[in-house]
Amino acid sequence: MLTVFAHLSWFLSAAFAAGGALVLLTPRRIDGWPRGFREVTAMLLFIAAALLPFPVLRLAGLALAAFVLFLAATTLLHRRRYVAAAPIIAMLFALIPASLTI
Repeated sequence: MLTVFAHLSWFLSAAFAAGGALVLLTPRRIDGWPRGFREVTAMLLFIAAALLPFPVLRLAGLALAAFVLFLAATTLLHRRRYVAAAPIIAMLFALIPASLTI
């Protein structure tokens, strides 16, 4: 039987997969970002989404997801885009209960 925290890791997996799809399907190149940035970020999000549902691989998925979210949040905060950084920081805090299922 799945616990609440295991359900949370499945939900986070779906959220990371959706985030990777959104990043990949952005129609234009973002000003100031290096070439290939979208593709690398999307692939990291897809890999994190693939690792999160499985208890054996969850620690690696959480580490990768935390790494990507931390870099995204600090980049947005550095560029003074506080409203855009808020949901990313909330996702970082959502990783804490998911780590309890390891």
